[in-house]
Parts: sequence; structure tokens; C-alpha cells
Amino acid sequence: MSDPVLRGAELGDAPALAAGMTEALADYPAFTPAGWTAPSEADEEAHLRVLLADPGVWACVAESGDRIVGQIMLVPAARAARPVDEPALVHLRNLFVAREHWGGGLATAMHAAAVEAAAQRGYMTMRLFVATGQQRARRFYTREGWADVGAPFFDPRPDLELQEMRRPVR
Repeated sequence: MSDPVLRGAELGDAPALAAGMTEALADYPAFTPAGWTAPSEADEEAHLRVLLADPGVWACVAESGDRIVGQIMLVPAARAARPVDEPALVHLRNLFVAREHWGGGLATAMHAAAVEAAAQRGYMTMRLFVATGQQRARRFYTREGWADVGAPFFDPRPDLELQEMRRPVR
């Protein structure tokens, strides 16, 4: 297995990114309500095609050999899920790393690239939503300087209770 290389995501990456989301959500039934199902891969791919075509969206993938093993995206908060009119706020979406790369620093490297991209684009604050039951992700984000904002909320699209977290860009 070669060391992952980061590069900008392209429209043609949408199928692999959607498959990566499906793989990443495979553990969710361990902490979600009985009967929970992940969003469909086809719906995610269609949504990704729209996002990747948007010049205001920044997206990065990690490749190992010929496989995408990580992904992360920044979307202006006014065009993200639960949109808000805060021009200095950017939404972090879908930081996923393939299981075989867990613990090797790839998520940290991808997160750092997203923070740098947010700074270069003039954002002051980053926001994300994380499933309240996803303790592994919550621990990672806390280590990376994120803090809970407000109370958890239920989002019907993923059919999950989510927590908003924010962090300053610098």
C-alpha cells in the first residue's frame, strides 16, 4: 500500500466519493436507532456532482495507488446543509478516511489542508455537523480544536441526531 497523496477532487471522482461515504457509514448502525439506513449512494453521488461543479466549493481527496482513500470538502455555509448567512463561515463536509488508513495521520493531514484552504479563501470560522453517537469522530474534532455549539438537533435527511461544532480558522 503506497502512502496517500492529496489532490484536488474532480467531477469524475463523484462515484468514488459516494462509495467512500457508503463505506464510512457502515459502522453507524452500532450507534443509530434500530432500522436506520444510510443515505443512498446514488443520491450522494448526484449531490456531489452538483457540489464538485461549484467553483465556491473546495474538495480534496487522498489517493493510494489507484484508489481514493480519503475525502474532505468545504462548502460556503450559505449553500450548505442548514444554510446560514455568515460570509466568514465555511462548512466542513465529509471527512472520511478508509479504515485501512485509520491511525496513520491521514485524517489530520486532510483536516490541516482544509483549514489552510479555508484561510486562503478568507474564512474566519469553520462549522461541521457530527452524529452525536459518532464518538470516534467527536474525539478527533475536539483534538483538532472544534467545540460544540448549541444543543444537538435532529436532521431528517440522514435521520440522525447531530451536533454542530465550530472552530476558528486561525
